This record gives sequence, structure tokens and C-alpha cells, in this order.
Amino acid sequence: MSQLTAAQKDHVRELLQKLVRINSVNENDEQGDRDCPEREIANVVEAFLIDIGMSVRRYPMAPGRDNLVAHWPDQTGSKSFAYQAHMDTVTVSNMTIDPFSANIEDGKMWGRGTCDTKGSMASWLTALKIAKDAGWSFVDNVCFVATCAEETGTRGAYSLAKHNLDIDAICIGEPTNCQVVTCHKGTYWTQLHTEGKSCHASMPEKGHNAIHAMSKAIQFIENTYIPSLDKLAHPLLGPPTLSVGKIEGGIATNIVPASCTANLDFRILPGQSPQDVNQQFLASLRSAVPNETFSTTDIHAQTPVETPADHPWVRNLIASASPINDQTQPAGVTYYTDAGALGEAGINCIVFGPGSIAQAHTATEFLDLDQLYQATEIALNWLNNAQSQSLVS
Repeated sequence: MSQLTAAQKDHVRELLQKLVRINSVNENDEQGDRDCPEREIANVVEAFLIDIGMSVRRYPMAPGRDNLVAHWPDQTGSKSFAYQAHMDTVTVSNMTIDPFSANIEDGKMWGRGTCDTKGSMASWLTALKIAKDAGWSFVDNVCFVATCAEETGTRGAYSLAKHNLDIDAICIGEPTNCQVVTCHKGTYWTQLHTEGKSCHASMPEKGHNAIHAMSKAIQFIENTYIPSLDKLAHPLLGPPTLSVGKIEGGIATNIVPASCTANLDFRILPGQSPQDVNQQFLASLRSAVPNETFSTTDIHAQTPVETPADHPWVRNLIASASPINDQTQPAGVTYYTDAGALGEAGINCIVFGPGSIAQAHTATEFLDLDQLYQATEIALNWLNNAQSQSLVS
């Protein structure tokens, strides 16, 4: 495939500006369900898809918060693949630039969502339009998916995954520097509890200090447990990780605390389950600190992702991208995406898109326009090759 024409670059750039200028901030579940931040962008994306001849179905996650799934109605392939991007963004409260200006300076577009992940959405939509205008037809059925509520636990994708989507493979749009990613870690959040006995602080020997017990657990985590994770390293993802994110304990300065909690953030590898990680962690902790009482309460879990490198979907996408991005082997990332929910539903996932995750969620988020154009060229190259062969099988 040749590079994008000047007019095609104008199209994808202007489309991204239009998307960024739509406020789709999703700060938390309460705000999101109240404000329905994806509603306007969903309407814009739906109109675009209908204009290029696609049939669009809405799958509500909550009132006013819809996932979109689109396809061309005259397709007859036995397999299907989709381009995907989420519609929401994180908060703009920390930003030091105008979050919705979509200004262009120094070859970059600035604003919330440029990188995460409206750049991917603009690339996919532009590639689909170019292919449609050229009259291309495909061996596989080609679809487009837009999800809501990704930034708050991938709620939209988990809701969408409950439906029979008839999609065999999907490209999850996220900033990967235009590299095909086949795996990422899962998340497992749990709250660790220690038990003590309260008494007056003038006679601490009469009680049992739960904060002191937690300090022993933290020392075990830092000095023993975290170093032990290196032996589990994945070739693309490295080792699983554990971080202590929050500690609370005690009710007053002059009372020996009877309880203490610490929130733990495990990032787990493909093949690991939250249940197994929890059991192994508690067993190790109790063995190392036998005179204290420990328990956990699960908070949240999301599935890790790994699509085999020899799967046709992976092989074909890397081969199609290689002339443009020089990639020969799959890559991995440590952050989490909608691929967890959709992969759990049996869809073969890769993660791919323009930009660097280092810019996502930052006070000065931007997307390098060269990355935007390259992602569009690669997406178009995939579609071009899909005219003559199945990318999925």
C-alpha cells in the first residue's frame, strides 16, 4: 500500500480534532452514569458509520451509555474481525493545557483523548471510509466496535461481552506506538486485613496493635514477596507485580488499634488467576508471620490477555504491518484494556494503536501526528490484504 494522500491525512486529522473537542470525561461510575459522557460521541460515530453504509446496533450498558457494534449488511464471510476503540476519557482536572482544543503544534495534536484513545478511533474510521469509497470487499466480515466506560474498570466491554457478537477477532485501539500487542497483564485488587485488640494507649501491653501487625506484612511484601516474583517472569510482560496503594487503621491517637487494612494491587500474568494468587500470597504471609491474623476481601479483578503468537490473526496482522512499522515479533504491554473482557468472551484480541502510553492520562496529553498517519496506513493495509485472504483463519 502507498502512503496516505494529503487529503486522507487531512481527513483523519480533522476527524480526530472533532472527536477530541467532544467532552467524554468519565471520572467514576457515579459521575458517568449521571452525565452519560459517551452519548454525544456515540451519536457522532454512529452517524459516520451509517454514512459509509454500515448498520449500527446499540447495546446499552446503562441508560444513556451505549456500546456500538457496526457491520456492512451485505457481507457473507464465515469469519469476522473488528476494529475497536473506547469513547470515554479520564478526568481533565489535572490538565495544564486546554483539554478540548485539539490544537496542533510541533507536529502533535494536544488534548484529552488524543492518545487514549480517540487517535485509534479516528484511524479506524478513516481506514474504513477509504476502503468503502474505493469499493473494496473482504473475505472476512469487517466490523467496528465502540465501547463506553473503559476508564472505570472496562465496564462497557464487560457488558458488551455478555452478548453474542459473532466476532472472531478484534483489534483493541490503544496507544502501542503502532506495534501489534498480543498480551497484557490482568489486575487483581484485594484488601488485606490485620486483627488486633484495642486498649488504652497508656497500657499498650494490654492490647494487640493491628497497625504493628500490618507493618510486619508490609516488610514481608517488600523484602520477600516482591523479589520472589522475578522467577515468574513472562517473556513479553516481565514478572507479575504487587503494590501497596492505601493503608488505614486506628480510630484515635490514644487507642491501640484493633484493625488495619491495606489495599493491594496485583498485576497478574496470563495463566494466573486471582484466586490462586490470593491463596499463594496468604499462605506465604502466614508462614512468614505466624503470630498474626491475616485475611483478605476482594475488591476488583480483570482478566489477563494472551493471544498465541502463531494464531493466524496475529501472524497476518504482523505480516501486514511489518512493511510500515518494521515489526517482526509480537509485543506485550503492562497496562489493562478492553481486551480482557472481550478475550474472556472467546474473541481473539490484539492491542494496537497510535501514540505512547506515557502520554495517556497526563496533564499535557498529545498524539504525534506521524503516529496517527502510520496507524491509519497499517489499518488500511490490513483491509487491503483482507480483500484476498482471511485475516482470521
